Amino acid sequence: MNLDIGNLVKNFKSTGAKDHPYFWINGASNLIDNLNQMINFTDYNPVIHTMAYFENSRSNEIKKLFKKNGSDKFIHDYYIYYSNILANVNNIDLLEIGLGTKNPELPSTMYFYKQDANFDSIPCSCLRTFKEFLNDESNIYGADIDKEILINEDRIYTQFVDQLNKQTINDLFPDKTFDVIIIDGLHHITADVNSIICLVHRMKDGGQIIIEDIAIFDNWKVVDFILSQKFETFFIKDVIGQYMYIIKK
Repeated sequence: MNLDIGNLVKNFKSTGAKDHPYFWINGASNLIDNLNQMINFTDYNPVIHTMAYFENSRSNEIKKLFKKNGSDKFIHDYYIYYSNILANVNNIDLLEIGLGTKNPELPSTMYFYKQDANFDSIPCSCLRTFKEFLNDESNIYGADIDKEILINEDRIYTQFVDQLNKQTINDLFPDKTFDVIIIDGLHHITADVNSIICLVHRMKDGGQIIIEDIAIFDNWKVVDFILSQKFETFFIKDVIGQYMYIIKK
């Protein structure tokens, strides 16, 4: 039996099992789990903080802005971390991938959020919150796969991106480097890692990448094991049991 497994063949091709695609699919299914088991042979321990570690005097200020503008970051306690890192900075460039599409045909849509969480979100609400919270010399950049929600306003600039297509990530504001990069789009490990690979070298000195809404923590231990060799990295456990992941240059 022959089966077209597309790009899987790059990593799971077997010289002795060409007629047994089960082996290839099984290998792909178990790769991350096997890597985690091998990581357990080392002294690696991920750094994990609770959000309370980052509590600060401006937390409620940014929380109110997120709520006013229609962002769910006030429902999570992500707002605490953002207020912590943005409270005392000026003249920064911030990029967020994932602007809150409500198109029900697109993955990771916010369309169902109203019925699931009783909250009617507004696209680009985070960009507007960051603009209000930061000083007038800071610039806010955003990207989303839904071209219908892209905006260009005072100090806010947006572009199309498909996180499963690295070229579109590389094409984001190609002449810019960033102090803060927030990955809040597809919420899929492949999309998130694509974004890290393309953008990690576009962090300014002292900058950071923030990945939101990590649901399967063990998947990310593999990523962290690698990146922690070069960058300061840590996880933050949020109020509902999901994680943020931070990469600092």
